[in-house]
Amino acid sequence: MSNQETLEHTLDLLAGEEGISFKRMFGGYGLFKNELAVALILRSEIFMKVDQSNINDYKSALSKPFTYKKNGKDISLSNWSLPSEILEDKDLFIEWFLKSYRVAVEKKIGKKVEY
Repeated sequence: MSNQETLEHTLDLLAGEEGISFKRMFGGYGLFKNELAVALILRSEIFMKVDQSNINDYKSALSKPFTYKKNGKDISLSNWSLPSEILEDKDLFIEWFLKSYRVAVEKKIGKKVEY
């Protein structure tokens, strides 16, 4: 799938969720909920925001962090590739998306949030 097709599929999965938006970023798209960045769509993949609360889900699925080169060095972001099987299950996708949204909220306010 292209970045555009990945975005369209992702938006279909998120139909009914409030506060979802996107914008072009870095040759792909940023995916937002309530104006907080939750994911990047680049290289036809979705890279979701992670921290210690959800990173083991990604490691268990053998996902990798989003990396890019800057001044000859590899830079890793706190966004990890979403396992492709998650895109096949709307409920599971929303669960993982909302975990990443919680990471974005906690990063913004600087503390843990209970849901």
